[in-house]
Amino acid sequence: MSVIQLTRFRLGLWLRMTVALILVTLGQLTILAFEFVIVAICVVYLYLELETLLAIFFVFGLVFTCVYAGWVAVTKPIRWLYPDRTLSDRIAHDGVADAVESVGEWLLSSQVLMKWQKSLATLLTLVVGLFVGFAVAESTNWRAAINLQQTAVVVGVLAVLALLARVVYGEWTDDAAALRELEDSARVPEDPAVELAAQRAAVQARVDRLARQVDVPSPTVVLGTSSTPIAATAGYRPTSSTVVISRGLVDVLEADELDAVLAHELAHVQNRDAAVVTILSVPAAYAWEMVERYEHGAIMILAGAVLAAVRWSVAIVSRYREYCADEGCVAITGDPASLVSALETLDTELEHRPAADLRHHDSGAAFSIVPPPWKEHRFFDRTRKFIDRKLLGTHPPTENRIERLRTHV
Repeated sequence: MSVIQLTRFRLGLWLRMTVALILVTLGQLTILAFEFVIVAICVVYLYLELETLLAIFFVFGLVFTCVYAGWVAVTKPIRWLYPDRTLSDRIAHDGVADAVESVGEWLLSSQVLMKWQKSLATLLTLVVGLFVGFAVAESTNWRAAINLQQTAVVVGVLAVLALLARVVYGEWTDDAAALRELEDSARVPEDPAVELAAQRAAVQARVDRLARQVDVPSPTVVLGTSSTPIAATAGYRPTSSTVVISRGLVDVLEADELDAVLAHELAHVQNRDAAVVTILSVPAAYAWEMVERYEHGAIMILAGAVLAAVRWSVAIVSRYREYCADEGCVAITGDPASLVSALETLDTELEHRPAADLRHHDSGAAFSIVPPPWKEHRFFDRTRKFIDRKLLGTHPPTENRIERLRTHV
């Protein structure tokens, strides 16, 4: 690749990253503003109706506490008299008796009764706290000491920042879940056979050798029994990354082709591609939480728009980062022809795989180093293909990658 081509390549990557970041930032700011408005409205409502809400909760809490205390007073003697069975065993067993038996066992559960002191103390504390709060709110002019606008703004900002921090933390610590999904797709056994363990060790040795060439931490290799060619990387940091490989990938590739695919995955690790995609996906995760939290039509429309923008942003970045990983492979191995050969082999392997086998391994095919063959649809096939592959596809067409790589040969 010439200096001009390399400059254009890097410019293309940063241009796509800039557009994606602008889109996801706008999406995140939009849903944060929406969340802020909701929290501010809740603060205003509490400000105006605090005494009424405290009185309602106090009455409900008191009634529930009395019911719970009465339930304990009745069920303790019953469980003492009949420690193993409920009273429903005293009647003939039919459908009604069986239903009564299951309900009775739940109501007289010894595990529930064992914690009755703690539960009753918690309820009494809650009731007393609600009463004290109601008394204080009624006897003091607390509204005069609070600026409603400032309070709504401060609480709203703190709430959205706390929710955003929770989403970011959840996404950043979800590394194990992503790895489990990949391992399930590749069918990684918990207790691999001797042959599979030996094959995994051989692949690990190849990755270690390639990692030493570029002076990066060697990721851990796990090998699955799936016959679908799968090669994927999980992990936000090079020091804790894992490369998931399927036996189907190892069996169809020659030694130099396998090295090229492993170098491609190592380039993903080196470029921290998983971390980049995670950062871009944060607004989508926040949008899903908002939908689950409020379940309102307007929020679903807003979340849908954010999810579409995020998915498109992730797609345009992921496609170009596949090109970057191809370039990284060439830099590591110095052999673009092997990656070209590997891509052609894998593309052909997936193309000729029986349709039933592809359906069986549909989730695994999604993690293949090349995209799975398109399964034609009865209606709107060209439109669906354009959306799934051109607009939202995470992999560029294999022929485009091969054409780029051949400029190095």
